[in-house]
Amino acid sequence: EAAKKAKEEACASATESTPVVEEALRFYAPSGDEARLTALLERGIINMVYTPDEAERVVMESDHPYQNNANDMKPLELPGHESMLVWFDPQTKTEKDYDYLTFWHDEGKAAHYGEKKYSGGRDGSLKNWPTIDNPLHIPAGKCTVGFKSDDSRNDWGWRLTAASASEHAKQRTSTAVKAAVGRAKEKGYTACVALLEEAMKKAYEEACASATESTPAVEEALRFYASSGDEARL
Repeated sequence: EAAKKAKEEACASATESTPVVEEALRFYAPSGDEARLTALLERGIINMVYTPDEAERVVMESDHPYQNNANDMKPLELPGHESMLVWFDPQTKTEKDYDYLTFWHDEGKAAHYGEKKYSGGRDGSLKNWPTIDNPLHIPAGKCTVGFKSDDSRNDWGWRLTAASASEHAKQRTSTAVKAAVGRAKEKGYTACVALLEEAMKKAYEEACASATESTPAVEEALRFYASSGDEARL
């Protein structure tokens, strides 16, 4: 009860999405406390309206599925930054240990960031891909991404996002909202679903309106509206 009161007071004073708001959302969504969750949302403490800053993030991905016998080396750079956080799309899957990705300091491959091999997920195998909740911190603004695969058994492949700490915080909160929508739907929280989905829609629309070309935000909005059946918005 003390924890709930502290979260509510912190949220009541927030004018935008913050780590405190994100934590409250994660706390109330699975707790089954629909009344508290709805009240917090109606007070406007969840502000999901932000336009992803393309200068603050980079998206890189393999073919889907990826090719056998790959031996790729690609530069990854976040201009103007001295460090970046990297995480992978949940769909990412490769053959464990045999098809893997490495974050090298440079093309010389003398040193690497994080683990030497990031791989797994195929056929339910163990995987060690950094996630949005546990990203890989690279203390440099650029590195070289190496991807190798053997001559058999491929899968969907990988998609990574490298971003500044501030952009990561925004995207992580967005992920928390999406998770809350799913949980609220499962529990039949009609009011919560409506509030959260409207926030997501507004964020998608503003991101799309500011885009001059196809971006991950536009692609995600397209998937969202296509599945929702909202022809006017689409």
